[in-house]
Amino acid sequence: MKVFRTLRKLSVGMAALALLSAAACSSDSPSEPQRQPGTPPGTGGGGTVYNVTVTTSPSSIPAGSTDAVLVSVRAVRADNGQVPPNGTAAVISVSAGALGSLAGPTSTAESLTNGQVQLQYFAPADNTNPVTIQASVAGSVGQAVLQIEEAATFFVSFVDPNYGSPQGGDEVTVRGSGFEPPARVTFGSTNAQVLSVSPNSIRVRTPPSPGGPDQRQVVNVGVTINVNEAEQASDSVTGAFTYTPGGIPTDVPAVFSVTPGTGPNEGGTQVTIAGDGFQAPVQVEFGSAGTFLEAQVLSVSATSIRAVTPAATGFGQALQNQSVDVRVRNLDTGLSAVLGNAFRFGTDVLISGFSPDQGPIGGGQNVTVFGQGFDAPVQVLLGGVEQDVISVTGTEVVFRTAGLAGICGNQSVGLRVVNLETGAFADAMGTYVYSIQNALPLIFKIAPTSGSENGNTQVVLTGENLGNVLVSFNNRPATPVSSAADGSSTTVRSPFLPRAELTTEACDDNDDGAQGERFIQTAVDVTVVDRITTCTFTFPDGYAYNPSDTSCRNDTAAAPAPEPQCNDGIDNDGDTFVDLADPDCANAADDDESM
Repeated sequence: MKVFRTLRKLSVGMAALALLSAAACSSDSPSEPQRQPGTPPGTGGGGTVYNVTVTTSPSSIPAGSTDAVLVSVRAVRADNGQVPPNGTAAVISVSAGALGSLAGPTSTAESLTNGQVQLQYFAPADNTNPVTIQASVAGSVGQAVLQIEEAATFFVSFVDPNYGSPQGGDEVTVRGSGFEPPARVTFGSTNAQVLSVSPNSIRVRTPPSPGGPDQRQVVNVGVTINVNEAEQASDSVTGAFTYTPGGIPTDVPAVFSVTPGTGPNEGGTQVTIAGDGFQAPVQVEFGSAGTFLEAQVLSVSATSIRAVTPAATGFGQALQNQSVDVRVRNLDTGLSAVLGNAFRFGTDVLISGFSPDQGPIGGGQNVTVFGQGFDAPVQVLLGGVEQDVISVTGTEVVFRTAGLAGICGNQSVGLRVVNLETGAFADAMGTYVYSIQNALPLIFKIAPTSGSENGNTQVVLTGENLGNVLVSFNNRPATPVSSAADGSSTTVRSPFLPRAELTTEACDDNDDGAQGERFIQTAVDVTVVDRITTCTFTFPDGYAYNPSDTSCRNDTAAAPAPEPQCNDGIDNDGDTFVDLADPDCANAADDDESM
């Protein structure tokens, strides 16, 4: 039986040697805060200690890869879980490679937003050692180790599905490892049409059967990679594909379930595979991508197979701590069936569920996470926000939810549990829902509806969820008095409203034709803000200010200019002469008839 080999991690000794040469100390990610040399304990380099978490996606790359790796840094205060101020610097450095671009630096300072920052990392093409990625925030340090895997071993594993029409034209996938274009795939001695090539699979369209349209024919499937290049290589699988007249053959097996669905990396778990169409002798394999490991078969019936799982670790095996497919092949016919993600190797971290799955937006709810492989200390994240862990056992984690601010609608967030000492983590299948119910403040009624411009009027707001709110009139804070225990009302004293904010109207109370100005009753918006969620509700024009002075101000016409004495028809100086007839009047505009 061919021993299938796949990506192999470098030995622990090599990894440790590389890390010792790259940094004075190291830890798996996420890590507890580390102190920089010369920094007094508890100071954090700036008076605050932070928990700094560094993660990479993916967690490992093949040697020679030039693809970008996403580096995520998150920092929260160790004492209260709060994030540092926006703009706080995170100094990120790597032991090899570049940040930001292929020609980027090995160290850079990035600004945190909501305690987080992300950037790209590029490994050097000739590097085979693990890479340490470190982040420092105000003297607190966290780091991750990016694993560099050996180049994949080239081999062909199987074809999925492994049957098709004698006329050809079926789209099937050849599974294996180390595939590189240009690639040639043959069914028997006939070339198939290659549709796409990835490291672990090749999609092809089958050629016609060499045996004719009405004949069942089993053929070998071969793959040649790097065609016509120096690294050209070939491999094949005997009896990997069956041409079956009339469509889907009646003797194709089917896999329905695998019980139990988990087991240790060391293997040895006895499982029952339920299905149909099993025909002894059968081959059972556990694997994913290009790695499939053969299990020990104990018994076979048409609908059930008992088998013992292989070890997920060892030479050429890289299936530890992951979900894998289960493949059953009837050896006499060559026909097979695959059930995806049917079994999980490892007990590091696995979340099977959590309860309750929703709670108030303000937080404070205890949630229990069920699963396996939990190992204190752990970190629990909801939507990337660290939660308060209360207790940890191997199968349960209890935490208390943190509140969300600035959210005024139901919010669904993902759940993650991280073993801090190893960096192993698991994400829950479902989401936790922060519920806004009983948190959005509402105003139905305001009494009284008006008061003095000087404020200090006692006003009662009636509505819902008003037990813990801030109240403002025209954006000016009101003075709280009391609130009903059930949140149905809150009482405040109205704030002073400056006269500059009072509405005015034109007036002319003395009918002299000159326009004055009068203060009139002014309606303003009343706003309530929930102290926890910051959710806001505004009652438009809900309250009116009454001005204390309603007089018509500045309603005074200018006195009319007097008529000139030499044009007023009056003998102003008593000399019996009037206006221009008076010798003392120089002209009609003269305002003095006297000498």
